[in-house]
Amino acid sequence: MLKIILPISIGVYLTWYFISNSSETEKEHFVSAFTEANYLWILVALVIAFLSHFSRAYRWKYLLHTLGLKPKVSLMYHSVMIGYIINLTIPRSGEIARAGYFSKYQKVSADKIFGTIVVERVVDLLMFSLVIFIALFLQADQQQFNTITQTQDASFPNWLLPLLIGLGLVCIVAVFSIKKLRLKAIKFIKGIVEGCLTIVKLKQKGAYLFHTFFIWIAYIAMFWITAFALPQMSGISVNAIFACFVAGAIAIGATPGGIGLYPIMVAAVLTELYGYEGEIAKSFSMLMWATQTIFIVLLGLVSLFAITKQKKTEP
Repeated sequence: MLKIILPISIGVYLTWYFISNSSETEKEHFVSAFTEANYLWILVALVIAFLSHFSRAYRWKYLLHTLGLKPKVSLMYHSVMIGYIINLTIPRSGEIARAGYFSKYQKVSADKIFGTIVVERVVDLLMFSLVIFIALFLQADQQQFNTITQTQDASFPNWLLPLLIGLGLVCIVAVFSIKKLRLKAIKFIKGIVEGCLTIVKLKQKGAYLFHTFFIWIAYIAMFWITAFALPQMSGISVNAIFACFVAGAIAIGATPGGIGLYPIMVAAVLTELYGYEGEIAKSFSMLMWATQTIFIVLLGLVSLFAITKQKKTEP
């Protein structure tokens, strides 16, 4: 329970901090941004977001094929979306949930499935590194950009890291001391290794790369298109798009779904690097975060219901 309450509490605090430190003019802009935004552009951005989610699910099948699995696209999609919504509670916990739901309805070892997801995350990390490189290349003031996009360790209590290390050591000792746990750990590791090796056995490498680039281009495109929803942001430069995207991605990795931290970091980039007025920058960052998060929640809830209609199949 603490793992869920702590990150969400930090996010709620950051949201409160973000809003409470805004001027009355900025708060009025929040309201007008949501009431006067051109939702046609937001709809286009959401369609692109959906296509990126579907593409991620479809790309997954190429790794699963190397394990001898040919699951329904619907099962892969619902598992991905459930993973997204679980990530809104504990960052990166959605990967475990995704593997668990998929293996439940496909009747296959969750360890191997988790291994394929690890492969995806490594590929995504490489793509994100490429995006960061492009963002840094485009920035005129790289030092200031690095300062803005650094997360603050002070947001977490000092005792948290020693506690996590202590718990980790206890788990390691328990695994080596108890035979039953040791056998389960060995089986789990073997499954993950087998899942990770799917990238070596991948046959449709061209199709996998196509979906990978499509997913990340879609991520940046939906950020850019959302800017057209606000007249003051319609002229945003490519430099600013990449810088804001990197800042937002870091925020999403630091807190559940970027709650609280996403608008703070994106607004900071817009005001400090590109001279946007505070009310405009904050309004846009809140609009971007809120529309995409609500959309993921809705899709995730639909998938949570729809996956129960899936028939459990043998691999």
